[in-house]
Amino acid sequence: MSAHRYPFLFATLGEAATGLPDELARTLETTLASLQAESAHGGPTLLSTLRDIHEVDAADGQPWPVQGRTQSQRWALARIDRASAGLTFLLELLQASERVRVDGEEGQYLGDNGREALLLACRGLCEYVGLQVHAA
Repeated sequence: MSAHRYPFLFATLGEAATGLPDELARTLETTLASLQAESAHGGPTLLSTLRDIHEVDAADGQPWPVQGRTQSQRWALARIDRASAGLTFLLELLQASERVRVDGEEGQYLGDNGREALLLACRGLCEYVGLQVHAA
């Protein structure tokens, strides 16, 4: 199964589409293609926007600049940018929760499990960025 054969399905599900049985993939692709055709009035559609995001959109929603990079490098750099933005948000949330724990009221505390979850999410994003750096 390839993105060229099922462009709408891959725009919607990404690499998860590879796990679908071929018959189901064909049916979903036909359905998604007909929805795209019905709404092709010149403006952005959900599927075209999903495809753009999947392709090379960075954290700011803009396409990653070409600047002599291959498509694979642009994908990896856009993923790094998005993961970095997510990591920044999680760390800001963790910092705010710590300030509330120290200076705030007890009812506003995030709690040990919440802080641990934020740390694990940060760690996971860091590991993901590391994988993408090697891909770029």
